[in-house]
Amino acid sequence: MVSSKFNTKNVCATLCLIACGVLALCGASMFNKGAAVPVLLIWGAFTLLFSFAYLVSLKRITVLTDGVETQNFLLPFWKQFYRFAEFDYAQSDFRRTGEVLRLIKDGKPLMSIDSHIYSNYNEIKEAVSVKDKSHFAIRDKAEVVSEYAKLNLYGIAALFLFFILIGVGTCFTDLMDGKPIRQNIVILGAIEILFFGSILFIHLSQYKKIAVWRGQIEVKPLLWPFKVHYYNLSDFDGFYYVLEKSNGQLGSSDEYSLWLMKDRKLTIRVSEKMYKNYEQLKNALPSVNCLGQLQFAGFQALKYYLGKKL
Repeated sequence: MVSSKFNTKNVCATLCLIACGVLALCGASMFNKGAAVPVLLIWGAFTLLFSFAYLVSLKRITVLTDGVETQNFLLPFWKQFYRFAEFDYAQSDFRRTGEVLRLIKDGKPLMSIDSHIYSNYNEIKEAVSVKDKSHFAIRDKAEVVSEYAKLNLYGIAALFLFFILIGVGTCFTDLMDGKPIRQNIVILGAIEILFFGSILFIHLSQYKKIAVWRGQIEVKPLLWPFKVHYYNLSDFDGFYYVLEKSNGQLGSSDEYSLWLMKDRKLTIRVSEKMYKNYEQLKNALPSVNCLGQLQFAGFQALKYYLGKKL
């Protein structure tokens, strides 16, 4: 029996990076006399949220003679057991932070073991009795990895975050001025926070890191990078070329994108505004059937982003 040991140095470093990232997102320039309290509250709330999400993703691993048992770090009563016979093969990927061992069933990973998280990674890897499929061990030069259009991503996110901070400031205006809190002002600020917060969430949820290689696609959402999805190109019904018309509102322009469909639902959206290497990603999907062209105006496409069938 082999039990995992957390690499506390790397785990703590990740938590610190989460806190620093949220602080940078809030904007150090906002720390003036009037905005210090709401910005600190936002920083603390988002740091706790993302830190909790990260810690929930951590699992203790115990390798037994016939299988692997996982136990959630924050929720120890949440346990799962997998028999070695359940897995089709083991796949090793190499990153800048180290090596990741994934145990695959039906083309999808049921478990991932990261050397960045576990200090005794090599011991765990040797104890896992699942055959390795070296064909997928190291990605070849044909791999295409998406590159975010950072100006569009961070520019729009900063704009809506600014409006959210204004809403927070509105809620605390009376408190900071030492006046009695007015209910209508608090409600107005809360509505502003919910409205612009929802738009910001929808905007960020569209961004996903996409890697295409050897007939497979790896998708890692920006907002939830710990949850990785794997697809074979044959899993999709096909794709649409989509033109989203802006009608020139606020200086915006038309947006071209490619929609990968599965069970008549939008599964992966590749947009020229979201990714710098849009053409390269588009050309990496030659084996997917083209279903035609679509055109939408304004926010008509939003319902399909939220899961409506086409």
